[in-house]
Amino acid sequence: MDDKVLLKRGIKTVFIFCLFFISSCSNSVKKVEEKKADFYANKNYSHYSNIYSTLIDSINIYVDSSLNEFLGETLWPWEVDSLICINSNNTKLVSTINSSSGSCKKCVSDAITKLLGKKINGKWYFFKGGGTLIVPRDLVGKDEIHPLSFHELSQIAREEFLESALIKNAAGEYVVNDKWIDAHFYNNGFASMGWNEIKDKAKYDSVHWYYILHKWKVKIDTNEYKPFRRKIEMKPAT
Repeated sequence: MDDKVLLKRGIKTVFIFCLFFISSCSNSVKKVEEKKADFYANKNYSHYSNIYSTLIDSINIYVDSSLNEFLGETLWPWEVDSLICINSNNTKLVSTINSSSGSCKKCVSDAITKLLGKKINGKWYFFKGGGTLIVPRDLVGKDEIHPLSFHELSQIAREEFLESALIKNAAGEYVVNDKWIDAHFYNNGFASMGWNEIKDKAKYDSVHWYYILHKWKVKIDTNEYKPFRRKIEMKPAT
């Protein structure tokens, strides 16, 4: 099966998961001790802050260009979590966009979306993949008028999505597991039946490149959505 057939079948899907386990969310928000994800981000952010800035700038360009894939970021305040998981050769990354739908009678949930990045010919490219976690406010003690803070969303993002990337090396230091990163890029979500994640990496890479380019071809109706856009000052989520 060639790539065109694969892509026409709509392999790309955004998997939406709802949090139905209040204890998990509550623990993510309420724990005050520094967890390994917080420790790693605090220690290593300065080493990848330039990549963080590139990611922020790229999302702002996508929003300003009215890309449909970033409709949520067009409509609602968002922050990129300051914990970015980058592989050892600095060519792939996994991060999250933490989004708040604000205060309104119909604002019953907030969201955390995975964002993938690949460095190709020395330049970073980004696309969504790996799922969106919908966080119902009533399950974490919030309501329509009281959204989760970005700090609270960050804690959930790290516990549910990101901290599993961290392992200890021989020196006992936390590092990002390369296999964890690769699992986000070379998996059934991007594959056709029978693809081998080792032998057919070039096929996976071609699909990634398709998503990188294709997001520019589908744009939102700015007349419909532009009045709802809310500008906020972007800063690292803690």
